[in-house]
Amino acid sequence: MYLLILTIHFTRMNLKREILDILKSMNISKEKLFNVLKSGIIFRDIPDNFVQWVIDRSQVLQFQPDALIYEKGAAAEKFYYVISGNVALFLQEGEEQVLINNYQAGNTFGYEVLAKHALRMTYAKAEDAVLVLATPLRILQKISEQFPAFQIQFTLQLQTLALLLKKPMDWLQDDESVHYISRKHSLILITNMLKPILLMLALLVLVGILFNASVISTSMTLWMCSILGVLGIGWSVWNAFDWRNDYFVVTNQRVVFLEKIVLIYDSRKETPLSAILSITKQIELVGRLYQYGDVVLRTFTGLVKFSDVAYVEAVSGIVEEQWLNHKAKITQESQEDPETFLRKHMLGQNAAEKNAQSKQPERSVEDTLSSGYVPDLFSRILKLRVVEKDTIIYRTHWFVFIRKTILPFLGIVLGVIFLLAPGQGWFGLVPEGMEIYQAILIAVCIVMAIGWLYSTVDWRNDYFLITPDQIVDVNRKPLGMEERRSAPIRNIQTIEYKRQSIFGLLFNFGTVFIRVGDVEFTFDYVPHPSYVQQEIYTRFQNLKENEKKENAAMNNERLANWMDAYHKIIRTQGSAPEGEEEDLE
Repeated sequence: MYLLILTIHFTRMNLKREILDILKSMNISKEKLFNVLKSGIIFRDIPDNFVQWVIDRSQVLQFQPDALIYEKGAAAEKFYYVISGNVALFLQEGEEQVLINNYQAGNTFGYEVLAKHALRMTYAKAEDAVLVLATPLRILQKISEQFPAFQIQFTLQLQTLALLLKKPMDWLQDDESVHYISRKHSLILITNMLKPILLMLALLVLVGILFNASVISTSMTLWMCSILGVLGIGWSVWNAFDWRNDYFVVTNQRVVFLEKIVLIYDSRKETPLSAILSITKQIELVGRLYQYGDVVLRTFTGLVKFSDVAYVEAVSGIVEEQWLNHKAKITQESQEDPETFLRKHMLGQNAAEKNAQSKQPERSVEDTLSSGYVPDLFSRILKLRVVEKDTIIYRTHWFVFIRKTILPFLGIVLGVIFLLAPGQGWFGLVPEGMEIYQAILIAVCIVMAIGWLYSTVDWRNDYFLITPDQIVDVNRKPLGMEERRSAPIRNIQTIEYKRQSIFGLLFNFGTVFIRVGDVEFTFDYVPHPSYVQQEIYTRFQNLKENEKKENAAMNNERLANWMDAYHKIIRTQGSAPEGEEEDLE
């Protein structure tokens, strides 16, 4: 027994030394790792000694690019924290790998470890050189037993992974990772299903009273009971599907609300994390009892609400974590280490870097756009979407074109038919004495043709532009006034699309709403509105990234110019402070 205790003790000591050696080799201190774990939502409320205990009993693992971390169906025995590198979760469908989610430094994955069956739901692969902290199952079980909030986060992340497997998010960016997906609380589902059933039961009681009072006959009673029963059950099932089709999503770049009503309505509203001003929680009395409530995100243009979500405290923490991480990332990317930059500047490396960057091939516009846009035959013929250099041009859907031109077109067709009718003996019309008749029909056909041409030109003159830095809405009447509205993409606060009516759902067209300050732009009846929204968002992200790089370069250049001016003054005066030049070298 004593020998066994000594063996366990020395094993733990060796494991601690191994962790320290790897961390030292990667220039990561144990204290820094502790601070990073404590800053995350998973370990935020865990006492410091427990977090230190987790680090001491975890293992640091290194993976080469394209190496498998675990396979689907394998026993889930460890939980992973990404110290550096990128990890992808995917499924294998034949020879194709379907990306489910991805994680960067500071993210965690492998939540199946505390699931009921503890089997991996996906494959996990290192996208590049990856360093992770792997925590064994027994350690997590001890923490989850003492801290319920820890278990709640695992429950939410398992739910997120399960929904990602059922509902792939094809509108995500390549470097975008999903940290939360959920529907409204299940109590809302039960309430929505019970309401129509209770209403119909009340009406059935009323029918029974009327029957007992001999107001209605037996056959009428049976018919009314049957109709009310079908309506109650159908309405209840409809509400269940409506509940299933609404999702709240949080990524490392934005918050999204997906809403869909079968055969009636489809919408996606999203707000970049940079547009969020504050995050608050709203919990009513029933919500306190069943642990659900609203997460309210205040933006420049109004509120975005995650209504009736389970574990509202935990969800609010997830949104806040991504919001703060996004702000920190922007600050970090906008600043380069002054010492590193000055060394480059003094060695003349800045010019070489700029030349190397200028030689790199620029990404084409098509590389930044959504790849899921597949136009139908009419869209190709009418050129509803055209890319000219770095500008995308959208016109309204061909359904709108048909609606605008259908009456004059039918007038032309009918005019031609009635012109040909006397010669063919149609409708009992006789060819003799038809000059006035034909002249009137020819005039009608000409008028209808002019009307059709006017409607066609009017439809074609209304279009929408997405440039690298602007959105433009152009409305122009033939031989009339032109209205042109534009707004900078950098000022966009929210982007939303809606597909309304059964025609919009069947033919996949709708309206994209872009909120810029106090003004709302609408791209009306555009084809594939979800992809139009995604292309605008892609331009928004690219513009923000370019602005961050330019600002960082300007700040560093300004610092270098100040240092050059300082050294010129020192050389002119001939009295530099001692040791200063040595520090800069």
